[in-house]
Amino acid sequence: MILGAVRLIVFAVDTLLAILGVLLASLCDRDARLAFRVAQWWAWTNLKLVGARVHIEGFDHLDPRRSYVFVSNHRSNLDVLALMVALWDFQLRWVAKEELFRIPLFGWGLRAMKQILVNRADHAQAMASLAEARQRMHDGISVVFFPEGTRGGGRMLPFKKGGFVFALETGASIVPIGISGTERLLPRAAWTVQQGGEIRVAICPPISTAGRSLDDRDALLAEVRTVITACVERLDGRAVTAGAPGAVSTAGVRSAATS
Repeated sequence: MILGAVRLIVFAVDTLLAILGVLLASLCDRDARLAFRVAQWWAWTNLKLVGARVHIEGFDHLDPRRSYVFVSNHRSNLDVLALMVALWDFQLRWVAKEELFRIPLFGWGLRAMKQILVNRADHAQAMASLAEARQRMHDGISVVFFPEGTRGGGRMLPFKKGGFVFALETGASIVPIGISGTERLLPRAAWTVQQGGEIRVAICPPISTAGRSLDDRDALLAEVRTVITACVERLDGRAVTAGAPGAVSTAGVRSAATS
């Protein structure tokens, strides 16, 4: 319990420092690219702090020069950190509910990184935010959706349609992602992270939206959900180890983060 409290204090301190770094970086970078890189280092630091080992497979399906709509299952708050590290070569923006932007300091950091604020009670505001995000994808930004809308823990909740409509409207390919292990390190109701453990992130081949219309959104949702469900079931059934079929050997910081 004492060790858990110490880790929580360290997390709070380095998060405060990271927010200050994000705010400072945003002053000299209107696109928030540098601010997001600061946040990625924060994610990497805290995963290392708790001894989480992130194993990635399927990164070779991606072209870092392209923008994608990433769609992932959602089990734990650690999912965000795991994706920031696993997709290190990408500039990511999340669609986040307005309540998160109201949190003191944390909300400022979200705004500084130009994360996508969606007020579910204000349809016009939500549409305006998504329209701005669609425009930014032309500048090399990729967007991440958790279609369950909230953390499902060990079970997958029904998917919402927003991310699929967004992909169809932008013409961007959807990349299904399965995450396993985060719920054991940080359960939904917990405040402290368990020390040590594996997080498995599987990146599936992109699904093209070319030639599809908004009328195809339900079929696209079902297709992506089927892929993610199969992926998560496989990850839950076995650990992804370095050198396993489909595993990716990455260079630079991502290699260090996943070791």
